[in-house]
Amino acid sequence: MAVILRERQEKKEAKKKALKEEQVAKLKKIEEEMAREKERIQKEEEAKLKEVEKEEEEDDQPLERRREQRGQYSGSKDDEMEKRISKWVANLSLGEEEEVAMYIPKDEQEASMKEWEAERDVVRRHAMEDEKRMEWKLRVMREKKRKVDAAIDAVKDLGEMQQLTLKLTPQTLRKR
Repeated sequence: MAVILRERQEKKEAKKKALKEEQVAKLKKIEEEMAREKERIQKEEEAKLKEVEKEEEEDDQPLERRREQRGQYSGSKDDEMEKRISKWVANLSLGEEEEVAMYIPKDEQEASMKEWEAERDVVRRHAMEDEKRMEWKLRVMREKKRKVDAAIDAVKDLGEMQQLTLKLTPQTLRKR
């Protein structure tokens, strides 16, 4: 009798175990299907985004060409070029103190240092130093801006000269 009960118990446990394994297998299968579906949806969304971006680029290009033909070009390329030049200049620039030392005459720097040393009040001395250094930095920045503006003007003039040269070259060839 005990043997029969044990066999029944073992059969029940085997059935439970088989059911649990079946459930685990089904869950894994469902999870895999969900993962595949999720990937498929993501790929579709990415494809749609790329398509929309491509359409936007195509829409923008004719507008830019029309503006250029009418002479109404926005100058975004010039702005982009200026940004690149600014980044390039910033990467090349020295530390602020060294830069100021290069642009400000030594006698002016020495005179300011003597004034600072003559001041007894530490807080006032620091304020004077900071004020003078800020003044020098402002002067240096204005000088840099002036040089960059001059370079930009020179580039524009060069472009105009090249256009004039291209226009005049065919005329001079025809006259010969």
